[in-house]
Amino acid sequence: MPTLFNKVFFKRPRRLVVFVIFMAIMIACQPKKADTNRPLDGTTLHQVWSRDVGEPINHPPLRIGNVLIVAPIDRPLLGLNAKTGETLWSYDPGVRVWDRAYDSDGKRLFIGIQDGKYIALDPSNGKKIWEASLGINSQMPPFISDGVVYVPTTFAGPDTPGDPNGKAALFALSVEDGEILWSFESGNYILQTPYKQGDTIYLAGSFSSPKVVDEGGHMRVYALNANDGSVKWAYESEDGFTKQIYATENVVSYIAYQDFLVGVDANNGELLWRKDTGNWVPTFAGYKDVVYYGSANTVVHAIQADSGESLWTYNIPEGTFNYLIGAPVLLGNELVFLTQVGEIFSLDSITGEFLWQVSTGIANTRAGLSVYDGWLYIGGGDGLVYGYSDY
Repeated sequence: MPTLFNKVFFKRPRRLVVFVIFMAIMIACQPKKADTNRPLDGTTLHQVWSRDVGEPINHPPLRIGNVLIVAPIDRPLLGLNAKTGETLWSYDPGVRVWDRAYDSDGKRLFIGIQDGKYIALDPSNGKKIWEASLGINSQMPPFISDGVVYVPTTFAGPDTPGDPNGKAALFALSVEDGEILWSFESGNYILQTPYKQGDTIYLAGSFSSPKVVDEGGHMRVYALNANDGSVKWAYESEDGFTKQIYATENVVSYIAYQDFLVGVDANNGELLWRKDTGNWVPTFAGYKDVVYYGSANTVVHAIQADSGESLWTYNIPEGTFNYLIGAPVLLGNELVFLTQVGEIFSLDSITGEFLWQVSTGIANTRAGLSVYDGWLYIGGGDGLVYGYSDY
């Protein structure tokens, strides 16, 4: 089987649904960095409100100021009062809003919509600031840095033709007006959320090849000049569908279908190390020189990004398959995450020591949690959104 894509779309077309669900889980699990570094108080953390938005939530709610952004599947985009759950505004562009493809620079909300459009909204009222026509759908979160929103695109995903020969592009847009500063056409049919370190953008995704792969699939990592999109180097492997990519000054780390955490030299794209994660990993979070992830055997890991060496592990005690939903969130020296059975755990990010645990009873989530200044938010697979606070 040449690639995971070929396996699903060509050998067994009916497995398209399986691939779409698999990709949806990966996108939903993208890590979200906390907006503040204040640790949570687990002794007072409690549910303040819940709100039914009608359809499942596939991406963690995003708080911008006093507004909580929620994107139910096939529904208008919602701006909720972050402290009460009350609807402040809704945005319906007349086409499908890609419910995982959003992020913010704190002033604007950026999101991909159907037909290859990309928009910026005022998060305070949901009014459109600008719209850009990319011609390719963006179904994954962008990366935002220094006045530029870096938008990955895809030829495989929900409501797309599923073209393995498509060459997905990375677009660099001005946050102010949506002007396309540059674009890079890759040889990949799907691109994950990129990561910027210094003057380099790293992005990864799958590409089609006639070479047979027994397990995994063909994937490629690009290192691009952030100023103009020119290629510095490219790295290829057979690790399969990329789940997440992160870079320090020296090393580019990623996890893909084969569930190895891989380290590549950031200067030349040469393989440095490859670490078995122990089991299925939905995604990970990178902060400074450490990568944090949880595997399906209920073990949470802290890994030194530059060497691949283990710093600590923690075994979640609540059930055989009670692993992390989404990526953990770092709050100062506190690592917070949500598990399959709805447990919120807090660990010391330096030592892995258990700090506290809160049971929510929410066991149907498709994405992880998000945290903002003493508030914690969860979006449920049943369409319920929850607001917790330690105040």
